[in-house]
Amino acid sequence: MKNLSNISSQIKPIALKAGEIIMSYLLKDKKIEYKEEINMVTEADKESENYIVKSLKELFPNDGILAEENHKIESKSGYTWVIDPLDGTTSFSHNFPFFAVSIALVNEKNIPVLGVVYNPFYNEYFEAYENSGAKLNSKPINVSTVDNINKALIGTGFPYYRREHMQRILNRLGNFLNVVHDMRRTGSAALDICFVAAGRLDAYYEEGLKPWDTAAAYRILIEAGGMASKFDGKDFDINFPEIIASNAKIHPQVIKLC
Repeated sequence: MKNLSNISSQIKPIALKAGEIIMSYLLKDKKIEYKEEINMVTEADKESENYIVKSLKELFPNDGILAEENHKIESKSGYTWVIDPLDGTTSFSHNFPFFAVSIALVNEKNIPVLGVVYNPFYNEYFEAYENSGAKLNSKPINVSTVDNINKALIGTGFPYYRREHMQRILNRLGNFLNVVHDMRRTGSAALDICFVAAGRLDAYYEEGLKPWDTAAAYRILIEAGGMASKFDGKDFDINFPEIIASNAKIHPQVIKLC
């Protein structure tokens, strides 16, 4: 068994340094490459990932690594680090201040047992590990107590393939807009889920996601008293491309709208 408390302390300076790397690029002319028509990558993504991967390999040489841009290493320990070096690249490329470093430790059952999400622009550091509670800048956080979807502030995001499935996406969005108090979109799945954990949003849903988008924030959400599932209510799986994250109280109502 891993000592998650010690590991949490070891990970923090890595995430903070990765955030410094990202911020060093923020106001520069960004060299942008496109992996797909909409999906982009910048030098900040690459340098942040290289630093995180190098640091984790030195500390945990037997653990696996799954990172968004380029790194995949098989695990010898049963544990794997799932990394998004810059979640919210589109926001970052436009200097829109909602982007984050996301680092999760996932066990042999593909369940995240530790997660950190760091927004360097606002210096907000979300963290949690199994059975520890969730924290923002070292202070405990909890999900909201809203129990009626009509009073809920809901977050969402749009997949990169949205142009091919526009009507389905708009139909679902319309379902929510007809009943919720209001909606928000930041462009960072990791931050949106953490905002549910901190009670800033009451729920969040999105499709077209990857493991590195959700793994770290999932653990933070659960430790803050929240709930996550697929759109149909079945158990959340980091390898399945959709999530509903909620304060638990309105989860059934959100499922009906998805």
